[in-house]
Amino acid sequence: MRRFITAALATGLGAALTVASAASASASASATIVVGPGQSIQAAVNQAKPGDTVLIKPGVYHQTVQIRTDGITLRGSGDFPGGTVLEPPKTVPKTLCNTIFGPTGVCILAKRLNPKTGEVITPVTHDTVTALLITGMPASGVFGYGTDDLRVTRVTALNDGEYGISRFESTDSVFANDTAIGNDEAGFYVGDSPLAHSVVRDSRASGNLFGIFIRHARHITVEGNHLRGNCQGILVLDDGQPGGAGNTTIEHNSVNRNNKFCPAGDEAPALQGGGILLLGATRTLVAGNSVAGNTGTQINSGGIVVASAQQLTGGSDPNFDTIAHNTAYRDHPADLIWDGTGTNVTFTGNHCATSLPPGLCH
Repeated sequence: MRRFITAALATGLGAALTVASAASASASASATIVVGPGQSIQAAVNQAKPGDTVLIKPGVYHQTVQIRTDGITLRGSGDFPGGTVLEPPKTVPKTLCNTIFGPTGVCILAKRLNPKTGEVITPVTHDTVTALLITGMPASGVFGYGTDDLRVTRVTALNDGEYGISRFESTDSVFANDTAIGNDEAGFYVGDSPLAHSVVRDSRASGNLFGIFIRHARHITVEGNHLRGNCQGILVLDDGQPGGAGNTTIEHNSVNRNNKFCPAGDEAPALQGGGILLLGATRTLVAGNSVAGNTGTQINSGGIVVASAQQLTGGSDPNFDTIAHNTAYRDHPADLIWDGTGTNVTFTGNHCATSLPPGLCH
């Protein structure tokens, strides 16, 4: 998907990529714009000014939404079937986001981009998406590109064709109290952001390729999440791009039985039975997690796996990583696995039964 994004943004979509939407902040009081069944959410978003809230009443809306205005809150009436549900429209609107990235439930897109490289020139800031159920989108449920201070809370992304809830080329994002189920790629994605300064917390992911996927990004906190039934629970990957991946804290997550089998694809080998995988991640802390029942025979299989990315992606060895005070049991081929590469990789105080090499368990 990252390769697709780079290629798409390099196709030269002309001045459309450089046009900022929405006016600057208004001095008037914030407003709430209410949308009911049969009405256009996009029309309300286009009308909204910084500080405004677009409130969507309960119902099923066959629509996609694009946000390119600072300070908008898009608020549904709940992320369950009786709340606010976004499903694909019969005819997909030709917004810039849908054109480049495919039909997406809610897309938060930078106000100004370089049309040749996709570089973010002017990010869109301080937007919030909350209390929605987004299901069956051919592309992603929620997709942020070129955002600053994006908040996605109490959103359920269900059976979307690519990512559930994601952000690229962005800073200071928070995904909290969300649910991602049955998405073809990652349930939650933080990528292409060397200064991500982002949080994924108190959320649930099941039945995805990856529960939480961090790639080419640094300074992320992953805390208090429940990951079950994915092909891989949590992955931090150095994919070989300059800057690498890491400076991530993974704490107090429940990562159990991520034993779904995903066959090999264009960008990944076959995966199954992976709990927490640091592949070329550096300066990363994995602490206080509960990891159990992740079992398989693939490259990612095992409870907590620390390995080099050099042969797979040209990325880094796992330098300065700490694996501490985790509980890991009934994982196969072992609860803790380290390929022996890297410097200052520390395993301490972990409660587990098996490790490769032996001796990593407390």
